[in-house]
Amino acid sequence: MGESRDWASLESGPLHDVFTRLTADLDAFNFRHVCRGWSAAAGAGALIPRPWFVLRSATDGHCAFVRPTAGRRRRRSRVKNVRVGAPCVRGASRGWLALDDGGGRLLLRDPISRAEVPLPSFDDPAYRLSDVFLSDDPLAAPAGRWTAFAFFKTENCAYGYPGKVLAFCRPDDAEWGRFDLDGDGQQVGFYRGLEFFRGRAYVLLGMYMLAVCDVEARRVVACPVALQHMMEWESIQVSLVECGGNLLVAAVSQYEYATSSYCVRHRVVRRFLARVVKIDFEEAIGGAGMPVGLSNLEGGIGDYALFVAPQGHAFALPVRGFPAVRPGCVYHFAASITTKSVSGMVVTELLGQDPTKVQDDPLRKLPLAAGGAGWRLGCWFCPRSPSLETTPARRRRGTLRLSYK
Repeated sequence: MGESRDWASLESGPLHDVFTRLTADLDAFNFRHVCRGWSAAAGAGALIPRPWFVLRSATDGHCAFVRPTAGRRRRRSRVKNVRVGAPCVRGASRGWLALDDGGGRLLLRDPISRAEVPLPSFDDPAYRLSDVFLSDDPLAAPAGRWTAFAFFKTENCAYGYPGKVLAFCRPDDAEWGRFDLDGDGQQVGFYRGLEFFRGRAYVLLGMYMLAVCDVEARRVVACPVALQHMMEWESIQVSLVECGGNLLVAAVSQYEYATSSYCVRHRVVRRFLARVVKIDFEEAIGGAGMPVGLSNLEGGIGDYALFVAPQGHAFALPVRGFPAVRPGCVYHFAASITTKSVSGMVVTELLGQDPTKVQDDPLRKLPLAAGGAGWRLGCWFCPRSPSLETTPARRRRGTLRLSYK
């Protein structure tokens, strides 16, 4: 019989490969605390909790990661510039950044491992990439069985002319396939969010209508499900999210009002309301049927937290795998609707569907602006693999930190 070996005798190379494939922060934390050998194989530095979010500078257009800290005390945000050269970040999905070099070259990049996946160029130079949604991880999907959906936006949008185009591509495709026409032959000009559920892609149309993407026929088929009743106050972020075996609609609205008195100077107070409902499907054999309605979630979203933004692929994270987040909450941005400038990150706790029972944490200001320079709204980003902080402690002075809890 051959010599038996246990896990503790593995070399550092295979152990490091195992560590980089851990998808949950808790697993990465436990990995590094097995023994000294495993901790050395994982690498030096403190584990950086996930997820992060990406902001874009309003001055020079460069992007920055805003990353949380693992400390118990409430701290400020840590900003790490994402110097990717000429390409511009156009969105994020499943741990990949969607980049556009400005010359028509599109690609996906993992900023941790530096892996890249090329995407075909769009055939109309008047449109630029504005968002990307991946059905699976391009490197983890079996035999390249993944699909990329994208929104392409034109700046020269006249009345009656579509402002956005929905397209898709598969591995080794030379061009994007368009979803320009709906079932009635009319142009669909605005899309708000997209999510994959039970083998299908669902998208939100301009006036908060739900539709199914028929890839084979290249059609967008509208469903008899409207979302206008979910829009309280002024809606700023509406997303589709797959969470716990359900397809959810998360809508974040905001309301601003001025307060003033003889003793307190005039100031603007911003309140937020988050609503989450479940999409109901008709019974079907072998997959998901057509959406037929909306219903409230019994017991809320449980031990999950939702991360939504106007741009990027929304997602849900289980608290059991990511201790840095809070259960039953919606994480979103506080941003100006007109200027798109970001003033903070908000955690809204879902206590019920009644607006009087929904509470939100105080707005957490992100001191990211230096010398009057602001930051534009970005997207949430959850790295594919664990990341370690390797910056020496003496160089961390003056950096910005954030605690999710």
